Amino acid sequence: MAMGPLSPRIGEGLQPFHPLWHLGGVADLLMETFADEVGPWGRYVLRRMRRIARWGALGLWLWGTDLGLEEALGFVWVEDGKVVGNVSLRRAAFAGGWMLGNVAVHPQWQRRSIGRTLVEAALEEVVRRGGTWVGLEVREDNLPARRLYERLGFEPVGSSLELLRPAEAPWPVPDSLPIRIRRARAGESRSLYELAREGVPRPHQEVLEIRPSAYRAGWEAELTSWLEGRRETWWVVADGPLNGAFRVTSHRPARWHDIEILVRPQEIETLGKLLVWGALAQLAHRPLWDVTTVLPGYRQDLAAVFQEAGFQPSRRLLQMRRLMGKTVPVRSAVPGALQATL
Repeated sequence: MAMGPLSPRIGEGLQPFHPLWHLGGVADLLMETFADEVGPWGRYVLRRMRRIARWGALGLWLWGTDLGLEEALGFVWVEDGKVVGNVSLRRAAFAGGWMLGNVAVHPQWQRRSIGRTLVEAALEEVVRRGGTWVGLEVREDNLPARRLYERLGFEPVGSSLELLRPAEAPWPVPDSLPIRIRRARAGESRSLYELAREGVPRPHQEVLEIRPSAYRAGWEAELTSWLEGRRETWWVVADGPLNGAFRVTSHRPARWHDIEILVRPQEIETLGKLLVWGALAQLAHRPLWDVTTVLPGYRQDLAAVFQEAGFQPSRRLLQMRRLMGKTVPVRSAVPGALQATL
């Protein structure tokens, strides 16, 4: 449920996001706008947002940290006390970077330049905070949104494909695997990180937020993930150099699994399929939950292998980046906001 009518002192039109006033309305807007593409994690987050909104200030105190709401930035557009537009803003994993997310406008209020005004306000906030670049993701087939971002100076840096295997499908696991695998060791964390970066241009790495902390292996990393509500394990090919690896993650509160495949470009045809089946074999004895995977860049060549195992493409995303300092025509989005070159 939404939080109900907003306080009259909040006003109408463009407003800085405030979780206590806007969270429920933003959750309703995102569910309505992205209903056909919200995955397991998105549904879990929206449920948490609505729960916090129902509990008001107490909910924000109890659970707000889990969603990072204590540092939440962004803007909303309010009409007649209802949130009809939203954009979120957060620091990226790489220095100087910021990420835009959840750019949404209610269908009944589209074609009124609300989306552009929200994005412009976010860009001006990045300038105010000294950011050097801004990244975002957009559905490849969302042409109106892509044209808006291009007009505002964003350029494509790569793409990724998301696939989903529904919970009710049985596990298609072979009797035996033609490769030997073992758990990755802590000392191999750096090699996993380098493997994740291989074949991915630097701008694409930045928007995808490929960073060393996401590729930690070993018992300490597994214990940390367990304490955070995940069962997460890295596996590597037991023999020879580290040319391929996979991670299987089970998210306990949200009740879904995730697979990440790493493989060198020159090994994708010979080793890629074996890694996919190895990952499924590791999940065979876990709960029958939804399984997701994201294939960035050249790893999209593995899509056919995943589809053989019952996965279906859910959406193809285009990663875009804008370097600050480029001159683009930006209208005044916030009273007194920056009018300099973004």
